[in-house]
Amino acid sequence: MPRKRPGALRAAPARTPVWLCEPGRIDSLSLATSAAVRRVEYAHEWYDMYPGVTSLALLHYRRFLARPGRLLYPSLALCTCRGCSLDDVTHARDALAEVLALLPDRPRAELSRLVTRLDRGLLSRTLPCPHAGTHPWRSQAWWRMRLYDGEVDPA
Repeated sequence: MPRKRPGALRAAPARTPVWLCEPGRIDSLSLATSAAVRRVEYAHEWYDMYPGVTSLALLHYRRFLARPGRLLYPSLALCTCRGCSLDDVTHARDALAEVLALLPDRPRAELSRLVTRLDRGLLSRTLPCPHAGTHPWRSQAWWRMRLYDGEVDPA
């Protein structure tokens, strides 16, 4: 009966990458796209990019659009930490834009279709802010140029 060599016994076993250890997939995305999203989230060490940010951003985006009423008004997040800042739907959309920019072509196309459908809902249920063009931090993306709740002119 053959035995393993001593070097093979001492060798460290191959470890599964962390992003593959996460169970399941991101809601409404295929398993391949979910794995690509996790790969991007684990590869980049920016403050706003952390494991699970995409699923959290999609969750906050959907919750915002599921609110009752014909018109919706985004509101600023009460806390500026990574998790709480996603309460502001525009920050959640910023996080999705960052992930979309880093994904390969096929996963980007699948996530982009989902985000585009949510964007249509945001565009139709929010009002444009007439003063948004004067603020450089708000004029970067169209979702930042919406009329905020209780804020006449947030600076």
